[in-house]
Amino acid sequence: MRVLLAASEFSPLARTGGLGEAVAGIARALVAVGHDVSVALPRYRHLADLGIEDETTGQAPSTYRHEVGGVQVILVDDPQSFDRAGIYGDTHGEGYEDQWRRFGRFSAAVRALSGRFDLVHLHDAHTGPAALDNPAPTVFTIHNSAHGIFGPLAATAAVVGVNARHTKPRAALEWWGQASFLKAGIAGSDRVTTVSPSFARQLTEDSSISGGLDGVLRALPHPVAGIINGLHPGEWDPRTDPAVTAPFTPNRPYPRKATRHALLAESGLADGILFGNVGRMAEQKGLHLLDASIDTLVAEGLRLILIGDGELNDMVDDWVGRHPHAVWHAPYEERLARVVSAGTDFYLMPSRFEPCGIGQMYAMRYGSPPVVRLTGGLNDTVIDLDESPADATGFGFRDFRTEELVKTVRRAMRIFRQSRGEYRRLQRNGMLTDFSWGAAAQHYLVTYEQATTYRRERSGRR
Repeated sequence: MRVLLAASEFSPLARTGGLGEAVAGIARALVAVGHDVSVALPRYRHLADLGIEDETTGQAPSTYRHEVGGVQVILVDDPQSFDRAGIYGDTHGEGYEDQWRRFGRFSAAVRALSGRFDLVHLHDAHTGPAALDNPAPTVFTIHNSAHGIFGPLAATAAVVGVNARHTKPRAALEWWGQASFLKAGIAGSDRVTTVSPSFARQLTEDSSISGGLDGVLRALPHPVAGIINGLHPGEWDPRTDPAVTAPFTPNRPYPRKATRHALLAESGLADGILFGNVGRMAEQKGLHLLDASIDTLVAEGLRLILIGDGELNDMVDDWVGRHPHAVWHAPYEERLARVVSAGTDFYLMPSRFEPCGIGQMYAMRYGSPPVVRLTGGLNDTVIDLDESPADATGFGFRDFRTEELVKTVRRAMRIFRQSRGEYRRLQRNGMLTDFSWGAAAQHYLVTYEQATTYRRERSGRR
């Protein structure tokens, strides 16, 4: 099957978070089982010297080809839109004002490319309008419903180049008088997926998570499929990772202490029970739930390492100011992210919502049991010790409240101090959990076949 994936990110070429990792994981897993896979990606400024121009298309904007791990990358060259300092904005967290025009043009380019492929797999709102009037069967995956793109309705339709019927009230592109890129992808595609079964349910039940599109999702002629993301075991392996101070395995975890000692030395923290978190310092991630109790927990032995930046930087840096030997905050760095997974005693993810999450998978792979809010993909990937002791991989709570998070942190600290056998079992269970992309690829192939059949049947009815 010839498959085109289209996204705003593709690791390692363009990545700000989990989206780029997920798109790369899907693409590489499909190649591994024998499919012909291409990825359409904007040719951002930092990619301007990459690729060989494809002179056969005769299209504007022009495209350049590059190969990464057996995946053909089609770089869409549109300097007006993408010759800029950043992928989404000049500074962290502040997007360009003409996002709708930039990714509207990219969506138009993706649709123009689509006729060469058996199926087109679109990822997140940035590519949503490419589903409209697409000549190929389309699958649309929602990675994060919080990242919508809106634009002026008529102008967006003109930039994308779609039929005016999509701009009528309640049509695929129209949302309260604006153009919604996320709605276009949902309503215009032959199948819709998201990145975990629990998040698929939440999208259809909770308007605060779906951005108000839960009714649109419920009205689809097919249910939203939840397919859990994965990781590449060969690239996340504590036996071979150079970021790990001493190699360790599920059956021989003791050398892990060397990475823990190295992390304490690098951070300057006093010894205690070491929790880590890598990601955006954002309200969605739930770290603000700790604010009222951070002093008490530090006094009880909590040590906290936070890697990343975001809107909660001031709060986190205030913790560091009050407790310089108990809390450490550093900007994102790939090596450091791996060290946190391999050197902390627990991995903290108290998210308000989490479509899938990848940090908890990395942490389990490297022997750091997660402490999470059981929502979305966290509910589908982490098994709580109290709920299933023999199979448990971590600790979880359900109510998004400070009291519940603090109680769960204390539960984890108690097990670490008082029951090393249980703690070792949590580590081993997590390290042995199979989060490889192979299973996800098979689920996507089933979805591709369903989309193709649906398109064929729908065409036959016209």
